[in-house]
Amino acid sequence: MTDREHADAVLEHVAVLAFLYYPGIQRDDPTYRLAEDIEWCIARLGDVSDTESERMRALIARAITDPTATREELFTALTELNGVLAVGHDE
Repeated sequence: MTDREHADAVLEHVAVLAFLYYPGIQRDDPTYRLAEDIEWCIARLGDVSDTESERMRALIARAITDPTATREELFTALTELNGVLAVGHDE
């Protein structure tokens, strides 16, 4: 997978999870674990440092639970992490 494909895969997974998430989900579904959803997204990142992985976990968690407030920050972090912006803007 290219860096761009990794970033796109993470964003797609976060978007699906953000759409499905709602306050009280753990009350309605006691088996729900936000940490499992985060790991599902992190698995799409590819090879990143532990520091970057922890940073991305925090951003992904916030993007799932409050996408409006966090989506731009997550997008920027993913593009910086994978060097997508350095590749070019004409795609």
